[in-house]
Amino acid sequence: MVAALTMPSLIQHYKKQETSTRLKRFYSLMQQAIKMSEVDNGDSLQWVKFDQKLNDEGEYDYDANGTYSKEFFMEYLAPYIKYNKITEGKSSVDDNGNPSGEHTKVYFADGSTAKIFVGSCYDITFDSNGERKPNEAGRDIFRFIFCNGDYHEALTCGGNNKISFCPYIWRNETRDLRLKRCKEESASYCSGLLFFDNWEFKEDYPIKL
Repeated sequence: MVAALTMPSLIQHYKKQETSTRLKRFYSLMQQAIKMSEVDNGDSLQWVKFDQKLNDEGEYDYDANGTYSKEFFMEYLAPYIKYNKITEGKSSVDDNGNPSGEHTKVYFADGSTAKIFVGSCYDITFDSNGERKPNEAGRDIFRFIFCNGDYHEALTCGGNNKISFCPYIWRNETRDLRLKRCKEESASYCSGLLFFDNWEFKEDYPIKL
């Protein structure tokens, strides 16, 4: 009886600990890779940024943007980061025959993955457990951005135009505001809350892992 009651709590705690550890590792890995790359390639704020490309129908061109994002990773990050493989983003169709596609994806040794795609900046979605479910934002998928000097608006890196890589955050926000955005606006903002909390899942984290 006691085991049956405590097991869900233990599983929940384990998920939080594992996800927190992988988030910390990924963030540190990216920071270190950027620093090493800057020695060879100059300030990351000046690295080449391709503009998002649309196809003839005015929709996101997964083929072109997949090529851009892979080229970016291979030139600036791949030599300084350990990964198992990378697949280039490409267009496809969903089960209903509608246009769809996949983003460029990097696979890491611990089973986690990161998708890279071209937006106003390079958006990076880190999946802490890779192919395993639930594959939901705020639970096992966490959003980051990589922006060069031309794209530092209020959203990008909290308005800090001296850094290029960061979680999804707004300028100078308190923890309460980050919690509100994560809970009420979009789970994409949860990475900003977790960053504020040193990648720990506090008791009031609004999404159940």
